[in-house]
Amino acid sequence: MKISRECYLCIYTQTLNLTKRLGLDEDKASEILRGVAKIISKYSLDVTPPEIAAEVYDYISKTTGIEDPFSKEKEAAIKEALKFKDILEKRLEKSKDRLYDACKIAVSGNVIDLGVNQEYDLQKEIKNIFELDFKHNDYNEFKNRLKDAKSIVYLGDNAGENVFDEILIKELKKYVDKIFYFTRGKPIINDITLKDLEGLEILEIAGVVDSGVPTPGFHLKYANEKAKELFFEADLVISKGMGNFECLFGECGRDVFYLFKVKCEVVARACGADVGDYVFMKNDK
Repeated sequence: MKISRECYLCIYTQTLNLTKRLGLDEDKASEILRGVAKIISKYSLDVTPPEIAAEVYDYISKTTGIEDPFSKEKEAAIKEALKFKDILEKRLEKSKDRLYDACKIAVSGNVIDLGVNQEYDLQKEIKNIFELDFKHNDYNEFKNRLKDAKSIVYLGDNAGENVFDEILIKELKKYVDKIFYFTRGKPIINDITLKDLEGLEILEIAGVVDSGVPTPGFHLKYANEKAKELFFEADLVISKGMGNFECLFGECGRDVFYLFKVKCEVVARACGADVGDYVFMKNDK
């Protein structure tokens, strides 16, 4: 998905919010904002939003000397998500379609996005998700494809969200033996990295892969060879979250099932939904 003019302002606003979150003084904040303005201004409309964001956040990290500006927020998000895990797994025991409800559980975690949402209510999201449906719903096709699948690549998104991904992955394991869970290659916003998963169950139920990407989304141009090979060889690919959608939609050369909550107008236009909608859609490009 190529960048739109609104994306420039969004990335700049994210920068401003981060300078406040880090408690930077006016001089340092102004230096960063000027630097980011220069970075943004050099890009044309031929790139994806996460590509610009990657350079911006790398610049911020180098300028502040803080390698992982969202480390505390990521840790807190995972701890909060774990509080709901047992409750949600018990909810599945009463489900008429465990896989479908597990997909809903997984997408409810997509509200944890500090690039777009400075504030979110995870408990409210979980409470409401079972009463809602997907704006675009290709679940039936996904389930039919699952019958013949032997391997799945599952593209992770944000820290905390991974706890809900675990629940869906455990359901998917009833159909498929090989599931590979991709993380980012380095800290970027609150996206999940291999380091963030230390001590968590997902390491036991899936083959966790450091994709090598520095972008807040799985961008094939920056992925390591192992990740690329697995991505194209997998029978199914689940792309979780908006950042992965922004990197892959219309860009990746294979069919992908996208699972996310729409959180901005640009993505809403791209996928034909409204802000706030949940999407489970397939594209063939």
